[in-house]
Amino acid sequence: MPRLNAELLEFIPAAALRVDAFGYVLALNALAQRLDCNLVVGQPMISRLDALSAHTLVTILSGIKGAADDVCEFEASIGQRFFRIAAGSHAYQDGSRIVQLTDISEYRSESDRIFESEQYYRSLFTENPEAVFGLSTQGQFLNANQSMWDLTGYNEEDLLQSSWEQVVAEEDRAIVTKNFQKTLEGTATNYRCSIISREGKSAIVEITHIPIFVNDRVVGVFGIARDRTEYYRVAENRRMLRAAIAQIQDVIIITETNPLDDPGPSIVFVNEPVKEMTGYEPEELMGKSPRILQGPETDPAVLRRIRAALEAKQPIKEELINYCKDGKPYWNEIEIVPIVAKDIGQGEYFASVQRDITESKRQQMKLLQTQRELRLLNKAQDTIIERERRRIARDLHDDLGQTLTAMKLDLSLALRDVSHLPKAKLNRLQAMIDYIDDVIERVRDIAANLRPAMLDDLGFEATAEWFLKQYSGRDDMTIHWHAELASNNNPQAKGDVATTLFRILQECMTNIIRHAKATTVWVHYEETDKQAQLCVKDDGVGFNKSKLKSTGLGLVSMRERVVMHDGQLTVNAVIGQGTEILVSLPLGNKA
Repeated sequence: MPRLNAELLEFIPAAALRVDAFGYVLALNALAQRLDCNLVVGQPMISRLDALSAHTLVTILSGIKGAADDVCEFEASIGQRFFRIAAGSHAYQDGSRIVQLTDISEYRSESDRIFESEQYYRSLFTENPEAVFGLSTQGQFLNANQSMWDLTGYNEEDLLQSSWEQVVAEEDRAIVTKNFQKTLEGTATNYRCSIISREGKSAIVEITHIPIFVNDRVVGVFGIARDRTEYYRVAENRRMLRAAIAQIQDVIIITETNPLDDPGPSIVFVNEPVKEMTGYEPEELMGKSPRILQGPETDPAVLRRIRAALEAKQPIKEELINYCKDGKPYWNEIEIVPIVAKDIGQGEYFASVQRDITESKRQQMKLLQTQRELRLLNKAQDTIIERERRRIARDLHDDLGQTLTAMKLDLSLALRDVSHLPKAKLNRLQAMIDYIDDVIERVRDIAANLRPAMLDDLGFEATAEWFLKQYSGRDDMTIHWHAELASNNNPQAKGDVATTLFRILQECMTNIIRHAKATTVWVHYEETDKQAQLCVKDDGVGFNKSKLKSTGLGLVSMRERVVMHDGQLTVNAVIGQGTEILVSLPLGNKA
């Protein structure tokens, strides 16, 4: 091996030193002495290295077969600096070697910064929740993150074999091409388009294209796709809702939910028709409470019901009097529903739909007045009819009945005086007397059915018992009669109330005989100090109330009679299970 001349170190154009086989520094050239690494002649170089680098250097110096060739150059830190250390591949006669040091601290620092930047970029690209992708200048996919794969439905391999235009809806490709070309000219662009996934599903996306520059030349396009399908769906729904609300003539008011105490929840939205209904501009009502529309005639009971519904966050529909800006009252139909928050951060509101029903109320009141007048007229007619029935019944009983009785007596006397006549003629006279007896009985029945005299004298309870006895046993029908009077056991249902109950009982029995095909009838009558209640029930065929004609079975007549006395009528009927009629009429002054 050659001998080393120490002066040759100075001719090496880099920091160099000579170390023996054990790593001790034997000499340094001037450049090595100026290095900030504290290398001193006579001290081991390996003491300045980290464990791995020291082991590498020892391996080289020991001359292990192949080691010098394999590990003749490595990087190590000495002090605060980084060096590339190159050891000679052959040892000199004294076993020493030349070691060259190259300070790569700045290069290493720059490499670390580049590596860190690459990591930042990679994280920004791969971990970005938005769909991120890179395109060549021809629009071919170069790379894409997981979000882009999910958005398009393509895997990485398939996407990299496709172009950006291929995943865009055909009708949007012109705008895509225009913006892509503009980006290639060096200008970032934003636009909206629809993309079609591999499964054929459409999504509306907002695209940002950014040019990729290398040496001031655009070499590709960086893209970000934001799925805005739901946003535009909601926006479209809002647009349609606003358009619909603008066309609706009813007033729509949306308020906050608190406070329910004065001054009340504030209005956050009101549509244009509020001006026509109340005289207030929408801007005048914003921030105010709907209570600004209330006034002296606003029903407190209605307000209490609304307050209870709002506290329970339940929908409610009411009618009340409100007031216009000029103080003019109007009837307001208001329907309030709660808008409940479904997610954290969403607000809760009350939405009300209001309409002016003043004219409807006016017509309703006119109708009610007309109904009251008709009922009064009907009641007057019933009174006249009852009076006429009473008169006819009295005439039949007193005049016709007495006349027939007189005829019977005269015929009986005549029969006695002409006893010498042939037997056939005597039998004929006797038959006439018997026929007059039948006519007298029929006249009494007709008079009783027209208006039983006991109805005025004894009241409904006694008249009903007499009346039902006439039907008992007829057509094999059994009638059960039961009456419960007040504690004083003195019937109170007389006059108009007694007449109404009797006519209803008549109608019920007529319907049972004609239509019910019943074998048993239960009639229960009960009186208290305040009301009379009649229940007529049969075991007949029943009927379907929903298919019953409005004029059928005299129900309209019964209902009108009951309404005129401020009573209640209930009809319970089931096909095959009979019918029940329940009538309740007030007694005393109210009746």
